[in-house]
Amino acid sequence: MKKMFLLLAVVLVVLPLSARPKLEFSPRGTVYIGGAPGADVSFGIGADLIVNPKKQFGLRVNLAEFVFGDLEGVVINSSLTMISPTTFDILYYTNIANLFSYIALTFGYSSINDVDAFAIGGGLGLEKYMGKGNYLFFEPGLVFVDSGRGDGELILRLPFGFKLGI
Repeated sequence: MKKMFLLLAVVLVVLPLSARPKLEFSPRGTVYIGGAPGADVSFGIGADLIVNPKKQFGLRVNLAEFVFGDLEGVVINSSLTMISPTTFDILYYTNIANLFSYIALTFGYSSINDVDAFAIGGGLGLEKYMGKGNYLFFEPGLVFVDSGRGDGELILRLPFGFKLGI
């Protein structure tokens, strides 16, 4: 509940700062490669909320994700597995060779059963404009997750889906 109030506060503070406010809901699928020892491939189905206070700047938070495969779990803005701690992403939109693209920087934290997990990563997102503020996207990237219990894990993350302008 506290996280929902925090998210609402961010939206109410950040949106008025923009001359062109934009809010996006993003259903997505994700393929995870790597992670815990013995885990090869996992799949996730989830959703994100994106606030774009400026034309070239956005903030993204994961709302929920169902992860299945080698690392199973349900993530509802917190983590039941170390593959997907709660993440907040900074998006920097750019136009490279007439392609809609963006650079995503990921920062995350989760605390489950006295185990803290930190995540940092990044990726390059590619978008295809579908009209009326909607985009089809693909965002390959790497995320490093460290739970403080031995070595950290490097995970290849391949999300794809839609960004629906609200």
